[in-house]
Amino acid sequence: MGHEVKVGRREATTVMSRRLQVTLPTIGGVLQAAFGVVYEHIGAHAVEPNGPPFVIYHGSPHGDDPFDVEICAPVAHAPSAPAGWRIQELPAGTFATLLHTGPYDTLGAAYETLTTWLGEHDVAIVGPPREVYLSEGDTPPEDVRTIIELPVADVGAPATAM
Repeated sequence: MGHEVKVGRREATTVMSRRLQVTLPTIGGVLQAAFGVVYEHIGAHAVEPNGPPFVIYHGSPHGDDPFDVEICAPVAHAPSAPAGWRIQELPAGTFATLLHTGPYDTLGAAYETLTTWLGEHDVAIVGPPREVYLSEGDTPPEDVRTIIELPVADVGAPATAM
């Protein structure tokens, strides 16, 4: 599977977000339910989505141990958020990204490709990873598209547009 790593600037993003603990066995259902709640709220309150949903991984999965994730729904404006959610602006930054096509359980290889590339180019990771979900829930697993984003230190060379 060929993956092309890109490094570029991501502008500040306003999101409705909620931080939760999940486990590997529960993450799919938790994310589906959470995105359902926030996008139902967005639709009911005439809030304009401003990009695909994503998750920030504040913790790393290890077996069945719980870890923290932050579910994010980008919005153009947000007068209110659902109960338990908050509205925040994520700061701009430089990100190394990689587009992965395939089932979620094959994302590990994409992470390995991305972190290997960063090591080979002496680029430091400066924050938690994100997964940006580009596919609808009914997409066949082999066609699911996910962007992995890692915040990185400025690399000195001009960044490519993302």
